[in-house]
Amino acid sequence: MSIQLPTLEAPRPVSEGIRKRGPSPCISAPVSGWRRLLGDWAFVGGAEMICQTLGAVTSLLLRMLLDPAQMGIWQAVKLVLSYASYANFGVSKGAARELTVALGRGDLAKATRGLDLAFTANTLSSLAYAVILIGAGVWIGLGGSGEWSAAWALAFIAGGALAALGRYVSFQVTILRARQAFVATSRLSLLEAVTTLAVGGACTWLWGLPGLYAGTLGVMLASLVYLSRLETHRFAFGWDRTEMRRLIAIGSPMLLAGVVYSVFRSLDKLMILGCMSDREYQLGCYSLALMVATQLYGIGNMLSIVMGPRYGEKFGRCGDRRQVALLAARATELQAAAIALPAALALILAGPLLGRLLPDYDSGLAALQWLLPGVVALSLALPASQYLIAIDRQKRALAAVLAATALAAVADYVAIRRQTGLGGLAAATAVGYLVYFLLAARISLWPELARAERWRYAATAVLLPLPTLGLAIVLERTSPAALGDWPTILARIAAVLLVWGATVGAGWRHGGWRDALRRT
Repeated sequence: MSIQLPTLEAPRPVSEGIRKRGPSPCISAPVSGWRRLLGDWAFVGGAEMICQTLGAVTSLLLRMLLDPAQMGIWQAVKLVLSYASYANFGVSKGAARELTVALGRGDLAKATRGLDLAFTANTLSSLAYAVILIGAGVWIGLGGSGEWSAAWALAFIAGGALAALGRYVSFQVTILRARQAFVATSRLSLLEAVTTLAVGGACTWLWGLPGLYAGTLGVMLASLVYLSRLETHRFAFGWDRTEMRRLIAIGSPMLLAGVVYSVFRSLDKLMILGCMSDREYQLGCYSLALMVATQLYGIGNMLSIVMGPRYGEKFGRCGDRRQVALLAARATELQAAAIALPAALALILAGPLLGRLLPDYDSGLAALQWLLPGVVALSLALPASQYLIAIDRQKRALAAVLAATALAAVADYVAIRRQTGLGGLAAATAVGYLVYFLLAARISLWPELARAERWRYAATAVLLPLPTLGLAIVLERTSPAALGDWPTILARIAAVLLVWGATVGAGWRHGGWRDALRRT
């Protein structure tokens, strides 16, 4: 198996100053065209749907094998692991961004050198992060006396080992995606989903929470074996102070934005851990809503995975921010159409299915009806934030997520202090997600679009998901389906499918997508 760097024809440079303000005569297309994009999206989407299904089964299995308090500790471990990618000062993010732009220009030599520097920084920083976590676990184990102190000590020690391996795997995946090697990354996702269900589930069944740590370690080792068999760029340790500073200058705003974004997405969990007395139990119950929301966000993220490298490639090819903004605006339409249906179906099916399978987590269901619309808004913000990265305007992305995080923190704290329960916390979180989408759109795509394009962008962001999602919300708020009432549930599914099909059909017919595919 081999992954080859894409070979591109010589670019036709376009001055960045050429920015016409009139409506674009056609939909701005990726360098490789819409057909290639939809092909990649179909492959990634198919693999992602399988992974989402396996992931949902795994999540349900783990919640059957672990009690809510243990699941709360596991959520904290995953939270710690999510921060590992921010320990290298943004060098890897800067190198990946430079690689996508270089692909558009057809000049890969300098970008390849940057990958070796990023590999060096990533390896050293992930090891340092692992040492800190293991040290924290030892300190908790030696000095803790609470009921859960031993469990938290083991969680940090395991998190340190997993962080070092997981960061190496995620770095390799980032570079493969920057090269648009989506077949390889999708196969890796399938491998991880299957081994997580089989190995992680078996180890958890045998040894409980420590077994889950061991199973996760086994999954990462399987991923390393897979990556070692790919004939890609052979990373080498290196050091170039000047180039490293340049990559840090590019990547550090992305790093800071990523750190704040992770805190932003984790704020509700952090608030539960910090402000609730029975934090383990409450976070475990809330994890039921998080499980569904994470699966939904993954569906929304699959288009952004395919589109992200194409924004940088487009900017490298033409040098015109407006054309990249038009491309991101059209991608938002695909994003809205893709996420509306699964969000609505999740609202209809979550109560009847999860309420029966996991009655101990029942209080988490109240949060779901508020959290899912917020996740839809968060998904629609992805093209705007990726656009800012592609055109090297990362500081604007940082400003947007900082403002949204501050608002969400206040709203979440007020919800907890007023004892509104997990539902009130989820509602406050959803408001923060919506505000972030509005801010990200306003400071990124909006200034680059002409009036007619702005109207189209705003209208599609609302009209594509709203009818489908709104119908599901109204049905569940007015008369929730009873457990086992399958005739009512199936009728609601049929209604949602009908509305979604009519909405997407109207967009396909009148939105210019059919003609765009014919041209590319």
